[in-house]
Amino acid sequence: MRSVPWQQGSPGGTRGQASVELVVVVPVVALACAAVVQVGLAAHAWGAARDAARAGARAAAVQAPVRAAAQRMLGDDLARGSTVRTRDDPRGAGQVSVRVRVPMLLPWIPAPTVAADAEVPG
Repeated sequence: MRSVPWQQGSPGGTRGQASVELVVVVPVVALACAAVVQVGLAAHAWGAARDAARAGARAAAVQAPVRAAAQRMLGDDLARGSTVRTRDDPRGAGQVSVRVRVPMLLPWIPAPTVAADAEVPG
């Protein structure tokens, strides 16, 4: 019986296999890296929103401009897509809410927002 070269485990039988594996693995690894970076950007935006809400609450406690204090804490890039709101609580305490748009790696994907609240110290 005659044997076929690819059945004998010859190097010629696996030609191109590494290229095919590379074509499959590289996009999967790139997508996983992009997902990790995007989660990091969302966590950064949430932390910045939290810090901005606290800065706004401190400003409200001393009768200073709330929006300016919160946006100063966010920085120019995050402040562009942010909203700062103040509310009076029925108990007499105030609250500052900051909503920030998460920067996206892929610009055609709609950007989610993260929000944080802080009570005005009284």
